[in-house]
Order: sequence, then C-alpha cells, then structure tokens
Amino acid sequence: MMLKSPAQAALWIMVASLLSGCATEYRPFVQPVYATGAGGEMHTFHGMDLWTEGRPPRRFMVIGSIIDNRPSSAVAMFLQGAQVVRLAKEQGGDALIIGYDRKGVKWHGGLPPTQITSATSPETLPTSIESEVTKYYVIKYL
Repeated sequence: MMLKSPAQAALWIMVASLLSGCATEYRPFVQPVYATGAGGEMHTFHGMDLWTEGRPPRRFMVIGSIIDNRPSSAVAMFLQGAQVVRLAKEQGGDALIIGYDRKGVKWHGGLPPTQITSATSPETLPTSIESEVTKYYVIKYL
C-alpha cells in the first residue's frame, strides 16, 4: 500500500499503536454448562444476540468465554464488537452473555515504581492509558 502523504502515514502509525495493546482470547469450557434463563435485556451486537442483563429464556449451553483487553480509545472500541463476534462464530457460538466490563488504568512506559520518590517531578512520571477488559460467555442455543 502506497501512502500518499505524511498525514496518512501518521494516521496509520497512530491506529497501529492504538491497536497494539488489543488482545482478544477465546477460552473453551472443558465441560460445557447447560442452563435456561428467565429472560432479560438483549440487543443485536454486530449481528449476534448480546445479553447484557439476564439470560436467554430458552435452553442454552455455555461453550466458552472471550476475554477482550484493549485501550479505551474510539478506534479500538469500534473494532471490538466485530472481532469478538467473529471469534464467537468461529467457535460455534450463537450468542454472547456479558460477564463483566471493567475499566482501569495501566502504566505504559516510564520510570519503574522503585525509582519514584518524593523528589520526582510529575512531569517525569510515566503516562497512563485507560484499558478496558470485557468478558463474554459464548453460548449455543439448544
């Protein structure tokens, strides 16, 4: 791919750096869990059912989970849904149940904590980026 301007090159570098901290991992359940829910809040998430509150009011089997860890940026969050749904479908899933969604701070570069003293200036402290970790349960309708 030929970049036509320094602005395009800078954009691609920025997108690559935002996505470099992304990790989406599937973990299969060794012994699937069978359940029937009582209903709840569900919406379509990139073409797949996503249960954000409650459980499906029909029999289903939990076949695994997906842990998604990425920086809290607009670009990374935009790409999250498509990646999670693609991975769930590859594993045979029909829907997702959200397990948890947590935001936190993770240090990125800078001084190790042992080198931070009362004389350390705030300008020399490492910058932090917010990270979001979301767990989804992958389910198969029965």
